[in-house]
Amino acid sequence: MKLFRMLMLALFGSAIFFACSTGTKSGDKENGEKKESCTYAYNADSTSFKWTAYKYTTRAGVSGTFDGITVSNTMPSGNKFDVLKGAEFIINTASVNSGNAERDPKVVEFFFGNLLSSETISGKINSINNDEAVITVTMNEKTVDVIGKLNADGERVKLTAQIDLNDFDGSGAVSVLNEKCHDLHTGDDGVSKLWPDVSIEVSTVLTKECN
Repeated sequence: MKLFRMLMLALFGSAIFFACSTGTKSGDKENGEKKESCTYAYNADSTSFKWTAYKYTTRAGVSGTFDGITVSNTMPSGNKFDVLKGAEFIINTASVNSGNAERDPKVVEFFFGNLLSSETISGKINSINNDEAVITVTMNEKTVDVIGKLNADGERVKLTAQIDLNDFDGSGAVSVLNEKCHDLHTGDDGVSKLWPDVSIEVSTVLTKECN
């Protein structure tokens, strides 16, 4: 009995020791660690906009940007993508810049000039769900929801989307521009082709503040 009593006391004491030791370490960890809280905000100076149109039957890409883009209604957030939720933009179509001084006036005159309310393209990021964004775009007095994809790499957030100009009743303007640039859009197969779809890529580096 004496041996049994001593064994029970030893086990009981060990249980108390380990329970106290575990609790102390957990408490020290919780009290000693400070979780970092960060907020992200839109930075217009770090933002770039790129469009890519396609010519020839082989779909050779022609890229450019717009020098006149205004972005508003962004909100700081702890979620990188949510910074852009609700963001609105206005693009000055006359500021198109493809890096070719001869091409740009033709795009303005023969493409945008054959659209209604051609001076601007406007839009809004209506919703964001995980990495998918619904962007409402207004062009040629027609409003269409475009689905975009979001990607984050550090503080850099990239939004990509595909726009079909047929959805904006823009096929006539595409045909006029292709006719005016017939030879420039003719590939080795002798076919002159300007595709109606345009790829869009917007990249921005968010401002990060942590405490």
